[in-house]
Amino acid sequence: MKRLTVKDFLDSLPHRVELPVVNTESSLREVLHAMVKRHRGRIVYVADFEGKVKGSISLDNLKDVIFRYYMKSRVSDALVITEHIVELFASEKAEDVMDAGLSICHEHEWLHDVVTRMIERNVKDMPVVDQEGRIIADLDILDLLELWLKKGEEAFK
Repeated sequence: MKRLTVKDFLDSLPHRVELPVVNTESSLREVLHAMVKRHRGRIVYVADFEGKVKGSISLDNLKDVIFRYYMKSRVSDALVITEHIVELFASEKAEDVMDAGLSICHEHEWLHDVVTRMIERNVKDMPVVDQEGRIIADLDILDLLELWLKKGEEAFK
């Protein structure tokens, strides 16, 4: 079996899902919509207005940001909690809650090397960017595990 590049792998997928991308100025409501729109979504990528990836927001981080008012004080007054959530959705932007320490990869990289990086950095999703840093696809650990099931470890050598 020939060594696979990231592009080879992406081209072999039977499905290509719409990328969960928002811009840096997107509201948390827009981030949440992008997250739930994607069936297996655990991450939303944040890009600038040129499409260059700037960071990501994980499902865990989004959950913590949105529900922190419930857990912080366990307020029994639903009105107070509702006011906090409305304020949160109106004031915070994607760039305020994104993680800028994002691992990226390029289409021409060997899949083995990228999977190794994903394992070392404990990431389940990694954006694929073009030469200008614009996000063009993403690697999903579930798709990679499916490849391993079908082809075994030979696919990653």
